[in-house]
Amino acid sequence: MRIVNTCRRNRILASLILAFVVCGMMYAKLIHALYPPVLPYFHLEVPYFEPEVKDDFPTSTSAPRIPHIIHQTYKSEEIPSDFVKNVQSFVHFNRNWTYMFWTDATARQLIEARYPAFLVLWDNYRSNINKADALRYFVLYEFGGIYADLDFECLRALDPVTRKYAAIFPLEPFEHSAFRLKIPFLLNNAIMMSRPRHPFLKFMIDNLIAFQMQLEQLDVAGPSFVTTNFVLYYKLKGNDLYKLNSTPDGMLPYFYEGSMDETDENAVYVPNTHFFMNTLSTSGLNEQYFTDTCLHLSPDSSTLLKRGCNELRRRKSRDSERQFRFTFTMHHWSETYSPSWKKVWHTYTNIRSIIPTSMLQIYSE
Repeated sequence: MRIVNTCRRNRILASLILAFVVCGMMYAKLIHALYPPVLPYFHLEVPYFEPEVKDDFPTSTSAPRIPHIIHQTYKSEEIPSDFVKNVQSFVHFNRNWTYMFWTDATARQLIEARYPAFLVLWDNYRSNINKADALRYFVLYEFGGIYADLDFECLRALDPVTRKYAAIFPLEPFEHSAFRLKIPFLLNNAIMMSRPRHPFLKFMIDNLIAFQMQLEQLDVAGPSFVTTNFVLYYKLKGNDLYKLNSTPDGMLPYFYEGSMDETDENAVYVPNTHFFMNTLSTSGLNEQYFTDTCLHLSPDSSTLLKRGCNELRRRKSRDSERQFRFTFTMHHWSETYSPSWKKVWHTYTNIRSIIPTSMLQIYSE
């Protein structure tokens, strides 16, 4: 009887300890939500990576330089239903545009018919991610227009974006490049815009073979590939990557973007992150990681990390109206290649039931 009572007391004690631990964790989360930690501000000659946006995106009254074509892609015409509202948002705000949808099958048809020299490369890519990355450069070079991943939501009409510049390659948020990769900037490939036959796209296409065997997926044909090719295209040197623009216009990121005029037919315009890539990834090294890094950052840390912390502090200080005032697209960072996405069961919807017939084009030779 004494042994039974002892076991019972131990179970009760263990339950009480567990309850205290759980309550403590819940209390800590509540305190953190009510009183979030104040991030430090680092006093630097140039405290941020880019200016605060106070005006709308630069545009003109001229005819579009970038065709009014939206390109999106998935393995087949059946897309995850999670993305239906995102796709519909592009239709809603851009009803007079053409919508071109690409599948694995139609992508290979395009390469085989119009870029046969790259077919061996295409068929020998180690991952479908590499094909998905490379495809967007081919379709923009061939047709021009705007490419957007399916986890992008359109917030307003894209017409003004197409008039002033020949190519627009947005950056990932500066917190990503500073904290994740320890580099001053990272061009993304989740949303891009260009006129057809732009030489920067041709430059990247011609370099796909040379980068095929890179170990990291980002380097094979992803954002790091785009960033490296941007540096090569503009013939930037190592020190140029940390050089600041000597004549900032009050909207452009501060990093040096080369000497070519931004409206030149062959230039690549790199806009403020406010307009197209205005949200942080929620997985991996995410906002919580960035916050923890800044709270424990040493005064001797690099200027790069200090600017990253200042950017994060500024982001957290904005209300939603200021954060998205002039934003065209919102990235929801679904990251369909991640294990967490693949563990979840998804329903699927055919793209033909989402896009009006008058807008939709499926490539066929």
